Amino acid sequence: MRYNPYTPDVLPWLRQVVDDRAESVSVTSGLFTQDGDIGNPDVSVSVMFDEELPEYVKLTVHVDERDLLAPGTATSVQGGLLRSVRWVCERYKVVFGHVSYRHACGETELERFLKGYAGDPTANTPEWRSRLRGYSWLMVVPAEISGTLGGADALRASGAFHSVTILPNGGLLLQATPTFREYRGQAVEKVHRAVRDVLVTGEFRRLPPIPGLPPTHMVVLPD
Repeated sequence: MRYNPYTPDVLPWLRQVVDDRAESVSVTSGLFTQDGDIGNPDVSVSVMFDEELPEYVKLTVHVDERDLLAPGTATSVQGGLLRSVRWVCERYKVVFGHVSYRHACGETELERFLKGYAGDPTANTPEWRSRLRGYSWLMVVPAEISGTLGGADALRASGAFHSVTILPNGGLLLQATPTFREYRGQAVEKVHRAVRDVLVTGEFRRLPPIPGLPPTHMVVLPD
């Protein structure tokens, strides 16, 4: 791992040490503390490459859930997140996108609850034309799956989404509720009902609710 704060003076060093495609690139925005670290970062962005999936690039934008829920910060943080996602979707061929709690190996909320191979992100990613790896408050659905689901008009008519935006590559950007705070209970169930026919499938495992681990309300679990 290499670390250096961004300044124009660091560019020669950066060009010298990056002599091949990096495994990942991360950028954290915030104010420096007296010790030279970034304290209370505003946002963290990373780009990751997988040797097993060389044709795909994964972009991750990390924000603190507390900032998405707190009355004093929710509006600005959510607005920034939405602007960032739209900017990326307008400029790149995004084939899948979702909001999820941070998991090992980049699992979606749904993959986290599937046993074995069925929940493997590396195995599921190449199936993006026919299967969704998950569903969430904010999600990108590729054009091929949008067609299977009836297109933008059918998804708007489903009542599951606050907004349905057609992207330049024919995919859709779906926002389930006006705010992240509202994405609970029936809202999650409506989204699941709208896309369940195109989700990856497998045997579910029930994970006990443990303090400090992500909650289970983002996924509809079978009875």
